[in-house]
Amino acid sequence: MARTRWTPWLRGALAALCTAVVAPAPVEAQSQPLWVPPRTALPSPEDERLDGALDHELWELTAQGRYFEALSAAERLLELRQRVLGPEHLQTALAAIWAASHSRRVAEYHKAASLLERVLALLERERIPGDLLFAEVGALALVYREMGDFRRAEALYRRLLAEHALVGGSGDDALRGLAALAKAQGDLDRAALLYERLLAAQEKENARNRSEGAKLDSHELGAALDNLAEVYRLQGSHPRAEALFRRAVSILERWSGGPELSLATCLDHQALLYQDIGDDARAEPLFQRALAIREKELGPTHPDVAEPLAHLAALYRDRKQYGRAEATFRRALSLLQQALGPEHPRVAECEGALEGLALAQGKLREALTLRLAAASAEDRHLTRLLTSGAEREKRAFLGRLEPSTSAAISLHAISAPKNAEAAALALTTVLRRKARALDAMADSLASLRRSMTRQDQALLDRLGEIDAELSARAYRDPAGQRARVQALEEEREGVEAEVSRRSAAFRAEQRPVLLAEVQAAIPEDAALIELFAYRPYQPRATQRDRLGEPRYVAYVLRRKGGPAFADLGEVKPIDAAVEELRRALSDPSRDPTRLARGLDAQLMAKVRPLLGPARKLLISPDGALSLLPFGALIDEDQRSLLERYEITYLTTGRDLLRLTAPAEPGQELVVIADPAFDGGAPAPRSGKEPCSWDCQAQRGVDLSRLRFLPLPGTAKEAAEVGAKLTGARVLTGASATEGAVKGLARPRILHIATHGFFLPAASAPAPAPARHGLDAVARAAVAASVSEVDSALLRSGLAFAGANLRESGGDDGVLTAAEVSGLDLSGTQLVVLSACDTGVGEPSHGEGVQGLRRALVIAGAETQVMSLWRIGDQATRHLMTAYYDRLASGRARSDALREAQLSLKGQPDTAHPFYWAAFIVSGNGGPLRGEPLLRAVPKPQTDPVAPVRPGPRGCGCEVQGG
Repeated sequence: MARTRWTPWLRGALAALCTAVVAPAPVEAQSQPLWVPPRTALPSPEDERLDGALDHELWELTAQGRYFEALSAAERLLELRQRVLGPEHLQTALAAIWAASHSRRVAEYHKAASLLERVLALLERERIPGDLLFAEVGALALVYREMGDFRRAEALYRRLLAEHALVGGSGDDALRGLAALAKAQGDLDRAALLYERLLAAQEKENARNRSEGAKLDSHELGAALDNLAEVYRLQGSHPRAEALFRRAVSILERWSGGPELSLATCLDHQALLYQDIGDDARAEPLFQRALAIREKELGPTHPDVAEPLAHLAALYRDRKQYGRAEATFRRALSLLQQALGPEHPRVAECEGALEGLALAQGKLREALTLRLAAASAEDRHLTRLLTSGAEREKRAFLGRLEPSTSAAISLHAISAPKNAEAAALALTTVLRRKARALDAMADSLASLRRSMTRQDQALLDRLGEIDAELSARAYRDPAGQRARVQALEEEREGVEAEVSRRSAAFRAEQRPVLLAEVQAAIPEDAALIELFAYRPYQPRATQRDRLGEPRYVAYVLRRKGGPAFADLGEVKPIDAAVEELRRALSDPSRDPTRLARGLDAQLMAKVRPLLGPARKLLISPDGALSLLPFGALIDEDQRSLLERYEITYLTTGRDLLRLTAPAEPGQELVVIADPAFDGGAPAPRSGKEPCSWDCQAQRGVDLSRLRFLPLPGTAKEAAEVGAKLTGARVLTGASATEGAVKGLARPRILHIATHGFFLPAASAPAPAPARHGLDAVARAAVAASVSEVDSALLRSGLAFAGANLRESGGDDGVLTAAEVSGLDLSGTQLVVLSACDTGVGEPSHGEGVQGLRRALVIAGAETQVMSLWRIGDQATRHLMTAYYDRLASGRARSDALREAQLSLKGQPDTAHPFYWAAFIVSGNGGPLRGEPLLRAVPKPQTDPVAPVRPGPRGCGCEVQGG
């Protein structure tokens, strides 16, 4: 590829595009652009008249802020010029810029990005003097930031910084963009550092100008002070922020000699500061002044007037001046609807605020109507955004929706518990948003595999290479690998984003799911139980106290009838009870009956009256409930739920739609077990069933210290399972390698009997302060949602041959969950991970379990059988052989495991749930499809299950050196 020729206009283009990516939405200039291509008259007089009329209409609508109508005019102008002048003409490019600008304003981000990319390519080819034209493009397009494509924005800024360095420029525009980008991502510390650097540069420049005779401090200095002060406000550093705001206002007032738009923005920020500290008396006049400036400069009907209106309305709401607040919010809503259309996210935010006001005044019907409108707009916007960007960015955007999701549930659970329409809305919202980032990544990969090109294959190959290197470096002196690991993680996000971009079929298929579609996929004898953690919305509280402590709610849906629900209680005590029960279940010396009964009373006793005759439970858990073996709970009749129900786990009720149209089944049946962890050398033997609890209990443990001890019982398991699978390929010892797993292509059944592990993170991100007004999004939700997905997938995995040597052919012998996610398991009907802790991971509210569970879903596996704690390999072998016996007799995947577990439960030596409750079925619990894959074989003579000493064991991993 030839090196790009960095002409001044191209640097200007790049600077403008970066500004468009990360800057706050600018108030539109109402003057003509500073530069346009020389005017070419259209050949036909009729076309020329139409072109002039559309051009005039476009300017008028844009000046008035009527963007929805302006987009229609821009698209008609673009179509005319493409037809008459051709797609390569510069006047066509100008029309494309207009169309991209207004597409962005009405949240049609993919359309805007596509148009701008075409224009940039054209202008680069033409080498026109485009600095001024691209300044206009920068003012019109904020596409990448608003799409959440932060990786692309950052790459552009870093590229721009490098170009400034080549020509000796300051790079201030690039630094400003990086600072705004960090702020948008919630990284306020980084944003503050960059804005401080920019302020120092502006102070220096301002001092030089003063020494040369300038009478006023520069406008740029005032803007730099405002930017830094706003970050300090968001950090909670109120005294520092106030001092900078005062100075910024003083400069901006003198600089222009009167009111102007940048001053209005600064006044609005300063008012938010006083609102934060409860000083409404000082906040209100500042909001009023900011509003007056915008009305004077832009006109009273411009959509940018809506922002100070919404801030004023929020202040009135907190004072409980509900009538005044409603009138102000409704004016803001009217301006936004007229300019941006009914489904823009800013419209949805305003509708959400009005919903809260309606609830505070007891207007339930009005609140429900507003919430329905807001949820519809949010979900359509969410669907568009999830088709681009890396998974971390998708999770960040979903985090921003947490307050509105909680509002939808609260409307039903608290305000209207008997209202069927409110119940349907609440459950629909959960079904549309829960685990959406996971689904988006899994679906885009599946779409890419279905229509694979050579370039697509290269992209997926590179994703696999990155995951392999990340995994290898994680196990070799992680502290010394930090810089390279960070670079690889950044590259991985770039590849993820490109996978999303290439998955055109995935984008075309995406639309918000309907409750009726999910309901139709529920079997007659089953019930879907959707568990979800939400924060109760309290409409009469002030902004900072509006969301209460998290609570769990259960929604139950059967094939016929409406949704039913039960409030389960606060999340913290329930999570603590789950953890306590898990400890008791994983220790055969403890009696878990009291704890299992107590947790059942907190959870399932409230759900059972809603189940009717259903005996098959499709449970979609949330948070810590994802790690709970529901079958081990004890009901009021002292029976385990395993005896009453067949239980299948789902990540979300939406999974039922995926499972109704599964991929074509694969062919190969593969069993992998008893790997030679020491690479064929004699393995050290231990007098105990080897496991060190420290490998689970130590937080942030160095992965390079993991050591895996042999599991000789898994060789017998492999022989017995392999005998039941017709034509199975069985790999053991030195053949049970990581490379063998990576080399699999869509096996029908994959059974792996080895060590699994999950190591918790050492720390979690801290929340950031909340926002106000139309942007009333809890930044704490963003921080919480942007958990380290990649590192969680690196801290979970499976061990294979050579793992203790960190060498297995070209691999290291440890297959991390990140690498598992890159496998092609579409068409794989069943993955059995007969290993310790394979179903464990970091439970994430709203996004499932970060670990092997998540990885297998991304890889496309239809059904997973996994474990929630360590059990002995003999007990596991007994359970697995019993499971395959039932599958061979035609039992469904969930029913077969239930019967196998009941057989162990019925034997005195294995009656403790430690032995039978660890394994769960996740995904499709129905029968296997296709020709018979399993054969019944004479039951071999099996060894009795050996006595187990107190304490969880059965895993063979140890942590060496500490």
